[in-house]
Amino acid sequence: MCTIKYESGENCMIKKKRILFALFGIILLGCHSVADSENQKGTYILFVTPLVDHNLWLEAKEGFMDACAVYQYHCDWIGPKTIDTNRMNDVMKTGILQKADAIITQGVVDTDIVDVAVSYGIPVILVDSDMPKSKRTAYFGKDFHYQAQLFLEDIEKNWGKDKKLIISIQVAQESFTIAKEQIQQIREVFKQHPGGFEIVSVTSSRSDVVRAKKEWAQVISDHPDINVALNFAGESAEACYEAMDHSSSNTERLIYGVDDMDETIRLIKEKKINGTITTSFYGYGYETIKYLYHYFSDPKAQRDQVIPATIQLVTPNNVEEYINGSGQ
Repeated sequence: MCTIKYESGENCMIKKKRILFALFGIILLGCHSVADSENQKGTYILFVTPLVDHNLWLEAKEGFMDACAVYQYHCDWIGPKTIDTNRMNDVMKTGILQKADAIITQGVVDTDIVDVAVSYGIPVILVDSDMPKSKRTAYFGKDFHYQAQLFLEDIEKNWGKDKKLIISIQVAQESFTIAKEQIQQIREVFKQHPGGFEIVSVTSSRSDVVRAKKEWAQVISDHPDINVALNFAGESAEACYEAMDHSSSNTERLIYGVDDMDETIRLIKEKKINGTITTSFYGYGYETIKYLYHYFSDPKAQRDQVIPATIQLVTPNNVEEYINGSGQ
């Protein structure tokens, strides 16, 4: 991957030209296919999804396409089937070369590519995971500090404030900024717990339920004393419960997840999982297009915004209310 440094004057222009030639080479090699911008009618928006057919991201696609229809934009939804940030980077490069009017993506791509897009006048909207050091135009996502507070509050409701928490965490990919930020906020917020806490392991599911279950089985074998399981990948809460249900350990554990996967909600109803943090992926798709509609009319007023997503902890105590209110 080429590292891009921004300089003023002639050197900057030379480097930008080199970047464009590199991007053009990707198209010639046939890495990706996006409609020729000259043949597009009207405004063209590219959504570079991290997972092209994952259930949660398909909710984002639905919102994205619904909003594109409302605002009459030409829109593409492109990305890998499994976690592959290099492929996402390539799609970003293609979007830059095709002169997309805007790009929406999760903040797991290279910072340099985001900055190049913005330098060529293409607003980049990040969802779900931020890149605050980049030149991104706006970010839509969860407040991870508040998320950690919701987890701790519910744990203390279940067990009081004096029990030491032995915690294991599973994320989609440990190297992702979103994973690091969520874990960091757990560390910061859980310092408030009088009984103390220890994070004994962090594993990655790579958004694969089979891998998630295998990793949890190994964690339980290595750390039979864990009493709190935090899952920051959508499929991991279900995998965690199944691994623990099949283990010989009798340790009482609290299991938490994120997102409203059907199986996660079912297990919460059955009181087999203690809770999950939910937000609207549909909103990630719809609200970003709505934001861009206003951005195009006044870019300066819309620059560098952080728009927090609404989140809540769904537990056995409020799951029926959540289902009735969300149309599950």
